[in-house]
Amino acid sequence: MLIRDLTPSDEARWRELWDGYVEFYGEAVPDKITDTTWAKLTGENDRVFGLVAEVDGNVVGIVNCVLHDNTWSDKLICYLEDLFVDPSARGQGAGRALIEAVVERAKAQNWLRVYWMTKADNEGARALYDQITPVTDWARYDVETS
Repeated sequence: MLIRDLTPSDEARWRELWDGYVEFYGEAVPDKITDTTWAKLTGENDRVFGLVAEVDGNVVGIVNCVLHDNTWSDKLICYLEDLFVDPSARGQGAGRALIEAVVERAKAQNWLRVYWMTKADNEGARALYDQITPVTDWARYDVETS
């Protein structure tokens, strides 16, 4: 399995996996937002990046990350915002490899931490995540403003 940076040539497959991710969560993301997300991932924005997991030349998983500042540290923090592995490729280590690659990048670039969220009932993903790091006790609150 190869973990590598997302490239413009990955667009069609990234969009397929992105659509699967959005569908998994029962959401709808307008095409304009998907286009903007793709542009951020592959453009000049050094605070948004993506990686892919590739097996035998086929992209089977994606991760999209956002770096941000923090008021308690002078180091950047990485929000691993989106992680999705093609259902036909699950259980082969792509999800773990993508997370580990982000963590290794964080160590190499001296970021403070990598964090992510998932729905409480996402048992499949949580089985993996619980092997990587303990779940925190923080509760999240969202105020929609538009």
